[in-house]
Amino acid sequence: MTITPESIQHGRALVLKVNAESLETDNVAAFRSAMNPLLDKSAHFVIDLSAVEFMDSTGLGAMLSCLRGIKSKGGSLRLCSLSSEVKQLFEMVMMDRVFEIFDTPEAALAK
Repeated sequence: MTITPESIQHGRALVLKVNAESLETDNVAAFRSAMNPLLDKSAHFVIDLSAVEFMDSTGLGAMLSCLRGIKSKGGSLRLCSLSSEVKQLFEMVMMDRVFEIFDTPEAALAK
């Protein structure tokens, strides 16, 4: 599991791309390990999930952990480029009301 910093836009948000087909029990520890050092690089993040085809409840929990940690420091977290399956999970458990979700990184940065 790798998380690639894509770019810094307008000096405001760091765009991170999750390079994994899934975010689930088998790799959630790797996701957390990859995210932790990046959380000190900015207060505002856009996480690009375009490569993630599947997410389970542990993956969702890891995303919530990131959100809580970032918000506790006064930052923001936006998600973008969710596959239809991942977007459906967020909607089913009403996490689309908790997270700001956008179609593209550019749309997330424009807000």
